[in-house]
Amino acid sequence: MELNLRGRTALVTGASKGIGLASAECLAAEGVNVILVSRTQADLDAARQKITAQYNVGVQVHAYDLSDSRNVDKLVAEHAGIDILVNNAGAIPAGDLQQITEDRWRQAWDLKVFGYVNMSRRFYAE
Repeated sequence: MELNLRGRTALVTGASKGIGLASAECLAAEGVNVILVSRTQADLDAARQKITAQYNVGVQVHAYDLSDSRNVDKLVAEHAGIDILVNNAGAIPAGDLQQITEDRWRQAWDLKVFGYVNMSRRFYAE
């Protein structure tokens, strides 16, 4: 499918595996340069290798924990001119309400909800 996105740049969070990686691959297939963000450098390196082996696009990676808004600020400073933002980061814990501690819930929501809000607010302002 041709979406006329060739040459644009997308920043994808939670991009080292799962839905985030699949999103980055689909964008790369359309000729979009991708910036992959997740917490684990080794997973990011594997994702970059996979994408660059299949597609002729630029791939940058950042191992940042987006529950820390200082890392969001770093991304905006380095990539203010992106065309597409895919907010996908999140690590919602498995288990029922009684198994998961309040601290663990708060950590998960700091990444999933506040990370999403902070990314959107800061990139939209650019």
